[in-house]
Amino acid sequence: MDEDTLVSSTRNSTANDEIPDLEGTTFFFKVCEPNYFTFLCIGMGLLWPWNCILSASEYFQNDIFHGTSIWANIFTSSMMSVSTVTSLLFNLWLSKRQMAYSQRVVRGLILEILVFSLLVAVTFVHSLFPQSLNFIWIMFLVVISAIGTALTQNGILAIANVYGSEYSQAVVLGQAIAGVLPSIVLFLITFSDKPDNKGSLIGIILYFLSTSLVSLICIYLFRSNNSDRVLKDTPTSFTESESLSDNKIFVPTELLYSKLKYLVLSIFVTFSVTMVFAVFASTIVARGIPLSDKQYIPLIFTVWNVGDLCGRFIAELPFFRNDSFTAYKTFVYSLSRIALLPLFFLFLRIPKRSPILQDISYIMLQFIFGLTSGQVISMSFMKIPGALDSDVEREAAGGFSNVFVSVGLAAGSLLSYVFVFIISKMKQTV
Repeated sequence: MDEDTLVSSTRNSTANDEIPDLEGTTFFFKVCEPNYFTFLCIGMGLLWPWNCILSASEYFQNDIFHGTSIWANIFTSSMMSVSTVTSLLFNLWLSKRQMAYSQRVVRGLILEILVFSLLVAVTFVHSLFPQSLNFIWIMFLVVISAIGTALTQNGILAIANVYGSEYSQAVVLGQAIAGVLPSIVLFLITFSDKPDNKGSLIGIILYFLSTSLVSLICIYLFRSNNSDRVLKDTPTSFTESESLSDNKIFVPTELLYSKLKYLVLSIFVTFSVTMVFAVFASTIVARGIPLSDKQYIPLIFTVWNVGDLCGRFIAELPFFRNDSFTAYKTFVYSLSRIALLPLFFLFLRIPKRSPILQDISYIMLQFIFGLTSGQVISMSFMKIPGALDSDVEREAAGGFSNVFVSVGLAAGSLLSYVFVFIISKMKQTV
């Protein structure tokens, strides 16, 4: 049996005929379509757990690990490393098991509900256990959360690819929205008086519970709208417990790479480069704008996230959706963003004049960096379905593209350490 026969699949015409054509319609019209709204919400649910744990870092460090302990000092870096490595390894494993995508979506969301319900319990009982045990337990929950996110993202992108580019866009757009909302809230909180410990604890508990609630809503929408109907009776609709070899359906990685190489490489390069922004965002402070560091840094994160969201909207413009804007051009665009990195170093030095102008220029640079990141990521994911020939390939591409997301994030994390070293050396010479 040749390779083309192996990966060919008959499209479920009844299910796909029911999918409305959303290309060229308004965002309001798209959101009114039940499945588009479902994919948008699940996209938000993918990033919500990560944002929740990251935003709660200060609580973990100060309240559970008492601020000055070794566990407090290594918490954030450990959490990010554990999550990134787990996501990478699990996505690699999932990419080899091209089946049960709808089950993965639900199971991943159930894991998130379980994890954040247990984190609520941690807030009440952590004082009964030594810090080392609390640290190990929280890292274990981070691992389970990363697995849950990988499961859901793998499944929902596989299904979205079958629906079409508009639905793939809904997933990545939902992730951007989930990035903007918490950053805006955190920025506004910096202008309020510091809450007492009881108020802070209640806020953390509500934050954890909101993640469980978001996941629960996503499960309800996914099931009630029958969003996996395009997978019914397809060769990959069997369960994880069934043998892959018995069904004779597997899309070789080499075939996917040959068709998607420029798109997945664009995803890899974009995430690798983008991770560096956080190093500058947490280092560069306001010179002329009357904001404290605790206010200015959250502002920069908010500006970047707003730019990222705008970029994902811009990706839907006809010029970028047109076939003339090829996958190769998308890859070149992702590489061109590297040219923005040296500009960040210009803002490390104290200006001799016009400090406000320097602050405004830096804010604009962060916005452009976020905008181009969101735009390339959205274009890459939107172009994946059209680059493939069958629904089986489109389903397999969900896990395949996720691997490059994870590798890009891991590479970006390592690259950020290099930039931290360079910045520290530059500060010594200023």
